[in-house]
Amino acid sequence: IVCFTTSGTTAQRASKKRPDVPILAISPCIGTGRHMSLSWGVYPEISTNFDKDNFRDMLRHACTIAMKKGLVADKNDLLVVTAGFPFGTPGAANVIRVIPAAG
Repeated sequence: IVCFTTSGTTAQRASKKRPDVPILAISPCIGTGRHMSLSWGVYPEISTNFDKDNFRDMLRHACTIAMKKGLVADKNDLLVVTAGFPFGTPGAANVIRVIPAAG
């Protein structure tokens, strides 16, 4: 599971359900990343290296980070990506995509 989040709320909601898979939480805020590291099963990543107005770029960035962190075993594994679009809108997790880890 990949959550693009500014405040960490999306990742925390996913963490409450205790899924069997890791939760990659990508945020541009250092404080949010530190806070998310205390949530069950959440692997925070502080990153601003993506175009927040281009959702395809965000998806490619998520795949790259998941592969780099070793959160996927195979390029054919599926990632469930959640985000609020436009990125940075509080409480607006309104997008969900299922994509292969290869991008």
